[in-house]
Amino acid sequence: MLTREIFSTGTFRFSAIASALSGLTTLLLFAFIYVDTAGFETSRLVRLVQNESATLAEAPAADLPRVVQQRYAADLHRATFGAVFDRDGRPLAGDMPGLPPDLRRDGKPHWTEVARRTEAGLAREQALVSARPLPGGGTLLVGRSAAELEILRAQVLRALGLGLIPGMALAMLAGALLGRRTLARISALNASIARIMDGHLEERLPARATSADALDRLAASVNRMLDELERLVREIGGVGDDIAHDLRTPLTRLRARLEGGLRRSPDRAALAAVVEAAIGDLDQTFQTITALLRIGEISSAQRRAGFARVELAPILREVADLYQPIAEQKEIAIVIEAAPALETVGDRDLLFEAVANLVDNAIKFAPANSAVRLALRRGEAGPVLSVTDAGPGIPPEEREAALRRFYQADRSRRGQGHGLGLSIVSAILRLHGFRLAMRDAEPGFSVEIVCAEAPPISGTDSNGS
Repeated sequence: MLTREIFSTGTFRFSAIASALSGLTTLLLFAFIYVDTAGFETSRLVRLVQNESATLAEAPAADLPRVVQQRYAADLHRATFGAVFDRDGRPLAGDMPGLPPDLRRDGKPHWTEVARRTEAGLAREQALVSARPLPGGGTLLVGRSAAELEILRAQVLRALGLGLIPGMALAMLAGALLGRRTLARISALNASIARIMDGHLEERLPARATSADALDRLAASVNRMLDELERLVREIGGVGDDIAHDLRTPLTRLRARLEGGLRRSPDRAALAAVVEAAIGDLDQTFQTITALLRIGEISSAQRRAGFARVELAPILREVADLYQPIAEQKEIAIVIEAAPALETVGDRDLLFEAVANLVDNAIKFAPANSAVRLALRRGEAGPVLSVTDAGPGIPPEEREAALRRFYQADRSRRGQGHGLGLSIVSAILRLHGFRLAMRDAEPGFSVEIVCAEAPPISGTDSNGS
């Protein structure tokens, strides 16, 4: 079963296809080499036969049989041969019993089958032969055996077999080993996924951080997705308890007031007071529910479709104008320090809401006769918007928890609110891909929104022309 799975992996199939293509390429290469080499060797044999025939033809007719006999008798390899025939075709010299019947006497080399006398008897073979007519009607025959080309062909085929077959076998073996390795990694990924599906949300897919392998990059991306899913699942898992805890108090207070009003049989004025207090409790409950629905709406990625270029300085001024009356009631000054012409890309209404929540918290916890500072400056990664107050702030160990829904530090329980303000800010910034930073202002506390730089508008220069 494991072998069948290895052979069915994409890695093995890719290796098999690559091996087949490589084998085909090798065959074509060897064929080209053979054809080219054989053509070169044939041309060389043609020149040898022509030169040999021309040289022998210059000898005197009476001495030609002796010259031919002496010249080719010394050829131990029997690669070349020659013969002289009279006008009737009877051999005068050489080891050939007769002229090949289909050979033209035109002095040009031709491929034909010849018969030659050997120690074992008469042998036939392919040869490149030239038949030149002699004065008096005789024939000079000079030839070269095709054995050299046969040897060349055998060597090419042997080299092809020694190179191609082991090469393809190694490629298939490498494909099987890589397929086995890939199958093992996929099995490990499947095992991790099975544990995650069983409820082990802390499980992560195995991945090497320094590897550029596609599976490692995929596993790393899935792990980042699992980190976010785990955060959301754990956050959602605690939402029910948080909602019950935060809504129980106003609902319990509402029920006690209504029961008390019924027991006392109040007059109209007393009943109106009870109803008014009950409406206040209901309003607080509705605010909590509305804030939760708002976080869900903000978290929807569909809001990104409406992103546009946003100038940040006007948002600070509008938030300051909105909260100025509330700040004056607490004798708190709102100071704006905004660098001009700083832009980002996002949803203007959501960014306004995020800044408004930060200013609302700053005013809520800042002491009287202090200031809330709204600043806008250019940072290394883009515009940085900060809200600084003189309040107690949030301890470093509680700052990450403060972004969770319904979280409230003990000292903040003295104020109003439902613990969802920073959760809304966090949801808005997460939608935009911005970052929230908290730090001590010495004295006071500062919350920063690190935005992304808006890309330049194409077709304009730095002067906007």
